[in-house]
Amino acid sequence: MSGSTLTKEKLMFGKLFTLLRPFHQVFATLILMAFVYEGGQILGSYLVSLIVRLFELQVQFLVWVFVAFCLSAYNEGFMRFDNAWDWHIIAKQSHPIYKFLKVSALKKFLAMPITWHQRHNSGTLVGQVSDGVWKALEIIDQLSWEFMPTTIQTFLSLIPLFYFSPWTAALSLLAYCLFIALTLKGEKEKQPIRKRRHDLYEREWGLMVQAVQGHETVTMFGQQDRLQEDQQKLHDEIIGEAFSEHRLGVFKYNRARIRILTTLRLVVYGVWVFQLSTGQLDVANLIFVSVLTEKLFNSFWRFARLADQVFRSSEGVNRLLDVILEPEPVDTGAEAVEVLAPVGIRLKQVCFAYSGDYDKNGGALHDLSLDIEPGQMVALVGPSGAGKTTVRKVVTKQIPFQNGSIEVAGLDISRWNGEKLRRLFSYVPQGDDVYIWDEDVRYNIAFPRPDAGSEEVEQAARLAGIHDFIMTLEKGYQTLVGERGVRLSGGQKQRVALARAILADRPILILDEATSAVDSITEDEIQTNMRQILTGKTAIVIAHRLSTIKNADKIVVMDDGRKVEEGTHQELVNNNGLYAKMVALQTSQ
Repeated sequence: MSGSTLTKEKLMFGKLFTLLRPFHQVFATLILMAFVYEGGQILGSYLVSLIVRLFELQVQFLVWVFVAFCLSAYNEGFMRFDNAWDWHIIAKQSHPIYKFLKVSALKKFLAMPITWHQRHNSGTLVGQVSDGVWKALEIIDQLSWEFMPTTIQTFLSLIPLFYFSPWTAALSLLAYCLFIALTLKGEKEKQPIRKRRHDLYEREWGLMVQAVQGHETVTMFGQQDRLQEDQQKLHDEIIGEAFSEHRLGVFKYNRARIRILTTLRLVVYGVWVFQLSTGQLDVANLIFVSVLTEKLFNSFWRFARLADQVFRSSEGVNRLLDVILEPEPVDTGAEAVEVLAPVGIRLKQVCFAYSGDYDKNGGALHDLSLDIEPGQMVALVGPSGAGKTTVRKVVTKQIPFQNGSIEVAGLDISRWNGEKLRRLFSYVPQGDDVYIWDEDVRYNIAFPRPDAGSEEVEQAARLAGIHDFIMTLEKGYQTLVGERGVRLSGGQKQRVALARAILADRPILILDEATSAVDSITEDEIQTNMRQILTGKTAIVIAHRLSTIKNADKIVVMDDGRKVEEGTHQELVNNNGLYAKMVALQTSQ
């Protein structure tokens, strides 16, 4: 294998070993057990030689009885130790490591910013983690059950072999080195093929998830056959790459290994004949040496198979490690303030660009300054893409802005701990962005407060105008709503999200087109309840329907990431600016 490829695998093992730091003591215990286990195996290999030796000495019957007793005790003890070995791997390693890696991946997903998730396909990410965890467990299990004990067995076998037949030991070491060289050379050729195959796997995972999530669109447009054909083509490519990899292993490198071992056997047989003829070996020791040599030859094959399995799994593990070990955003804040009243928000000349480097041509927010007094209801309006939703993201510290400053409750958000800052906010997203869990209605409403009582949940649902509908469901609040709420309409999802925000009962409420998907009657009901919903709260309302924000304390009109107007509804209408044009357009419709 080339130096760069081998270095990559070394780095993978180093990263995996570091990640599994909580299990280091478990691994050390297993190594000690392996020395005992394989030492017992070497002793067992001498049994036939011992029988031959005792037969030559014509020992008494009682000696044979004693040997039989010792052998029975050895077998019982070895069986119990073998069980302890298996249970240690199962109970201390495999299942705990599976849990550790899965939880670590979820923790990473939740710690990464919105921009990171926008750059990644969710189906591909989940596929990478699922495949990578199983591949990591395969490697760890192979190292624990096979590679590590085989290495120890090889080392222990060479000690008596060097004593009884030094030439056999030396030739075996030479063969071992040739096996390693062939294996590494083979892996160098296979590595690019495996990379292409894993790229295809990730494409296949992503397409499968999209096909399932977009089932209604697929069936409505009658594109089932086309998607199946795409999957067929992908799998044909995957199988083609797999065949290329296996051809290298079976027809090229396995043949070379077989030639090495068959040649070595012939040479070793000649060495044994020479040693027997010169009296350097007797029959009893020859039997012991032959058993040890066969163990070594079998170990070489095991090493080759194990190395192939490990390298085959390494691509998936590398991709898992790339996810889990990706640097998390550093939260510069460690402070928080106690909030006992409505909270004020102040933005001063805030500039932001999604690209990471702000410039006036590509930015999403430009020199935005805005004061929101405690208890005020402030509306953000403007054309699509004006930057309204971006304001919500920077204020809640979900994405870092490049220039300016933001204060929440009098503290600059650069000093706020991000998690504690977001506990001040409730949020109702746009209809398409409402996330509904594949659980019952109560779970979805009570998500921010899972310990909330039934009366609190129902009161929040009433204020959101969804309670009466819930009571028509077969199981009421215990009714399952399906993946992403497929059994709910867009307006019903939005009302569930509103009930969720009401139940959270936090000082700041952000409503991002919170009633865009509901009917006019329901919207009137929600607007009637809005005074009670907003009591004691600061509210930021992002709206396209201008009729819903006439009573806002302040309306901020945005266009192309800039604040272009600010005032009450009547003031802005009188200004005959962008807001007045928007009102006139909606009124005419």
